[in-house]
Amino acid sequence: MRAVAIGQAELKLFWRNRTALFNSLLMPLLLVPVLISVNASGVPLIAGLIGFSLLMAVYYNLVTTFVARREELVLKRLRVGELTDPEILFGASLPSLVVALGQMLLFSVVVAVVVGVPLPQRPWFILLGVLGGIASFTLLAAASSAFTRTVEMAQVTSLPVLTACFFGSGMMFPLDVLPEPLAKVLAYLPLTPVLDLLRAGWADGPVLRPLIVLAVWIGLGTYAVQRYFRWDPRR
Repeated sequence: MRAVAIGQAELKLFWRNRTALFNSLLMPLLLVPVLISVNASGVPLIAGLIGFSLLMAVYYNLVTTFVARREELVLKRLRVGELTDPEILFGASLPSLVVALGQMLLFSVVVAVVVGVPLPQRPWFILLGVLGGIASFTLLAAASSAFTRTVEMAQVTSLPVLTACFFGSGMMFPLDVLPEPLAKVLAYLPLTPVLDLLRAGWADGPVLRPLIVLAVWIGLGTYAVQRYFRWDPRR
C-alpha cells in the first residue's frame, strides 16, 4: 500500500520529534494522578486515558504534522505524483494513529488488571467509539491545520478544541453534575460521544445519540478538509 510507505517515512521523523514523543508517551502518564484526584477509577479512568490519547497523540500531533509537511513542501511534492489525497493524508497520519492505538490498548489492559475492571459487556461500542474518535479527530486536525501558519502556532489554534474537550466532554468530571442546559450543549463536543460509547461498552447506556453526534462530526470534518485544507505553504 502506497500510504504505508509514507507512514514509514513519517515514523522515522516521529521518533526524532521530542515534542511529539513527550505528548504521546509521557503526558498520558502525567494525567493519571489528575484523573485519580477527581475520583476517576476503573472504567472512567480507562475512558479518560483513551480520550486524552485522542486529543494529544492524534489531534494535536497531527495538526503539527500537517502544518510542518505543508510548509516543507512535502505535501505539494507528494500530490504531483500518483498518490491520491486520502492516501497522502492517511500516510502522514499513520505513525500518530499507531501510537495512539498502542497507548489505548496498553492503558486499558494495565488499568483493567491493576484495578480489576471486568471485561466489557458490549465491546463493539468501544470499537466504534475508538475508530470514530480517530476518524473525527484526524479530520479535525487536518481542518485545523488550514488555519495554522506555523508549527509553533499550532499551540494556539488547537487550544480551543483541546480545552473544550478536556474540560467539557465528561473526561474530568461527569456532565450530570452540571446544569442540564449546559450539559446538553457539551454533549455535542466531538469527544463526548466517544466517551459515552466507551462507557456503554461496559454498562448499559444510551448509544443512539452518541453514534449520531459522532457521525455528524465525521461528516463535518470531511467537508471542512475538502473545503479548507491547504496543500501549499502559507507564505
